[in-house]
Amino acid sequence: MSDNNEKTTVAAQGATDYGYVSSGNTAGNVRLIKNYALFLFPKGDSTFVAPTGVAWTPPASKKPIGYSTEDGVVLHPEPGDSTDYKAHNGDIVLSDTDPGYWTLQLAAMEGRKDVVSAYFDVDVETDGGISIKGAGLKKEWILVLVALDQQDRPFLLYGTNAKVSDRDDVSLKSSEIMNFSMTFKMLKGANGEQFHAWGLVTDSSK
Repeated sequence: MSDNNEKTTVAAQGATDYGYVSSGNTAGNVRLIKNYALFLFPKGDSTFVAPTGVAWTPPASKKPIGYSTEDGVVLHPEPGDSTDYKAHNGDIVLSDTDPGYWTLQLAAMEGRKDVVSAYFDVDVETDGGISIKGAGLKKEWILVLVALDQQDRPFLLYGTNAKVSDRDDVSLKSSEIMNFSMTFKMLKGANGEQFHAWGLVTDSSK
């Protein structure tokens, strides 16, 4: 009796088409960012026009931050703290988690006006100088990151409101290129979003 059951099971398995196991892999969906441009706009900049998709063009007078180190730009999630509420017997009856936030990390290599202004949290003077009165961080920025992958497919990230939350030291030595390493913390915009992105999805099928 068991032999018949085994034969039935084998026959049923043999009739199933498992082609989906390998056909679900599509190399075209794999991406490598080959180049990108990051634009920093001071909060309230009148020249800024918010992106509505990947088809965005910066103002004619606006330049990106230029070169950054080979580590590129890193988008990092920072989960919020979780709080567990327990009943009298120790059972967890409610678990509450803060929404957390996202960061954008980069090390800019060019001493452009926006880079220096963001790193030192100051306004650059007309003669290119800066006046430092402290190490605090108050200035807010709008971020637009435009990237192209190996097939020149665009990806755009729009951070509606961000502030530098962390900085590395600036090395002044002959064996290392001077760079301004910064981490931008995404803050909530007027609509509650921390950032919006287009172009991440390469396959619209479900």
